[in-house]
Amino acid sequence: MAGNHLEQHGRISITEAARVFGISTNTIRRRVKKGQITPFQRSLHGERPRYVFDISDLVRVFGEPEAIVNDLKLAPQKGDSDMPRHVPNLKGAENKDVLETAASLESLRRDHDVLKAKFEAQSKHLQDLQLLLTPRLTHSGPIGHRAARYLGEIARAFKGDKN
Repeated sequence: MAGNHLEQHGRISITEAARVFGISTNTIRRRVKKGQITPFQRSLHGERPRYVFDISDLVRVFGEPEAIVNDLKLAPQKGDSDMPRHVPNLKGAENKDVLETAASLESLRRDHDVLKAKFEAQSKHLQDLQLLLTPRLTHSGPIGHRAARYLGEIARAFKGDKN
């Protein structure tokens, strides 16, 4: 009953506005903070006060939503008036497709982040290996002497000698 009363005045909740206009609730809150949209307080008996927004304000700030323009239907509602009002007719299958697409996009983003992290770790490992090998290859001693010393260091490392 209270919902019909609010809708007759052309006001909707922040959650419904975000869904219909395809924006986040935080975007709406930022616009309220900037003074671009005026919230109205609704109080239902026994509940905490909630804010609703005038549809014309939302259209002025965010533009006409595609879902409303394409899917409006006139539906008479029982209430104080016999005047028809606009009710969005969103199809469940379309909403499901949008949710599935958003979920797959998020999954791809996570996969991308994981692969990027692996690539960066491998690149860092290669750079570390290059730094370890480069001083040994650019040492000024003769190649045979350097190789013998290097192999000696490896042999001592395996035996546990520290000299």
